[in-house]
Amino acid sequence: LKENQQRKREQTTNHNLSNNFNPKSWPNYGGNGGRYRYRAYVILNPDASPKNEANKDNNSGDCAKILENMGYTVLHRPPLVPLYEIPPSNELAATNNTYYDELQKSGYVGEQRSIYGPLSRPHDERPDLLSYNMLNDGCCGYDELLKLHVYGLVEHELAVHLDFDSLLLRPMDDLFDVMLGKTMMEDVKDQSPLPVAKGPHTKVPDFNKPIHAAFTRDYNSVKHPSLNAPVGIQGGFLVVKPSLEVLDRFKTILRRGEFLLDPRKGWGGKFGGFYGDMTFQGILPYYYEMVAPEGEHNEIELDRCIYNQMADNPRKSTHRFPRATPLDPEKMGFSDTTKCRDGREDCSDTDCQRVHPRDSVTAHFTFCHKPWDCSDGLPGTVAHETCSVLLREWYGVRRELEDWWLLKDPNFKRAKTWWDNIDDQRNLYWKAETVDQVYEHRSGSLNVSTYLGYCDSFGENGYRSLTHPDGWFEEQEKAVKKELKHQHKLSFHE
Repeated sequence: LKENQQRKREQTTNHNLSNNFNPKSWPNYGGNGGRYRYRAYVILNPDASPKNEANKDNNSGDCAKILENMGYTVLHRPPLVPLYEIPPSNELAATNNTYYDELQKSGYVGEQRSIYGPLSRPHDERPDLLSYNMLNDGCCGYDELLKLHVYGLVEHELAVHLDFDSLLLRPMDDLFDVMLGKTMMEDVKDQSPLPVAKGPHTKVPDFNKPIHAAFTRDYNSVKHPSLNAPVGIQGGFLVVKPSLEVLDRFKTILRRGEFLLDPRKGWGGKFGGFYGDMTFQGILPYYYEMVAPEGEHNEIELDRCIYNQMADNPRKSTHRFPRATPLDPEKMGFSDTTKCRDGREDCSDTDCQRVHPRDSVTAHFTFCHKPWDCSDGLPGTVAHETCSVLLREWYGVRRELEDWWLLKDPNFKRAKTWWDNIDDQRNLYWKAETVDQVYEHRSGSLNVSTYLGYCDSFGENGYRSLTHPDGWFEEQEKAVKKELKHQHKLSFHE
């Protein structure tokens, strides 16, 4: 055992922290940290839970296990999708009543569509057609509605929903201060205390009152841009003051299922025809613009180049999908048109592809593609500089995280035994083989100034993945006790 511990000590010593713990590889624009304390949650569909017996022989629960080990609090919440239609109660047998009751107690929503009126289900439409179409809506189908559970985090004054492909570039203290009523108009001498969007649907909030919700809109998903075209709320970013009453209203919306499918006019016959309209991106504007009692909420549409920055092009492209402005249109095979995606004549004030990340607060890796796919950052386009800096910031965050996880934890208390002489105990990376792997995964050859050694080539196969942490202090303590117990047994047998 002593020889083994000496070997581990030597392995750890090979990684001299004075050479590898380099803040120059950390984010360049991260600021000095925020003033607000926070807790990180993962909202998880029970079907993907590691506690689900159906997942014991597959990898469905691995993601939740890893995130929980990293410090996230895992919340099991069912999607709020209307999975079935509830017939009138007098037509239900007692057993069916029990069945529906159990589903509803579990958090699932049953549909009770209006029988009469302009939003009623047509007689020739299948009762399950809405839930069937929701299955493949947007990026993630039913699971998009899991995001609504952010309204249920009522133990917190504010709750922030971010997609996993998001990046916090700087603290959101300014937004939190305004939402909580700590910053008013008189505090900023009649200037807007927050960067408000400039789109045709933007309403200027009352900055003399607390704000209940902050979001950005997704003009890239509009199929036929005009000033009056319905626009979804971008599904990767939402900040709210949690409220169980608001969450119940969303359940009621889903239960009524008033989404017109043929033609596809959407929720309330007005909010549809864009990407993600059936689920999160469509139900949010429907609630805030049609369902919520007038004057109850004070919401803000933020400048999408500052919050939820995606480096997107505000103009339509000759390509069938949204594309960044090409530097050489002939070479790239597509070009910008003069038509703005928000329907305005001039949209140069929201040209996010030209906004440097130093001026943004949060970013969302959609157009720039995913860092763990070793994105090329859209070369040959105006967005390449912005995307490259965003990618560098993401890899810088990973480097800083790893460096902190490599630090020894001064608060870890060991038993007063020979184990005290072992100096390779660390915060979350504390096994010698784990430390070796962390440094090995930094030796990629692709453009090291941007990818910081985490990529060998473009594409997901070129990525050197983040090394899983060994565990929290409790896990370290268990390992110590196990080794001590084993040592005691050896001594006894000798």
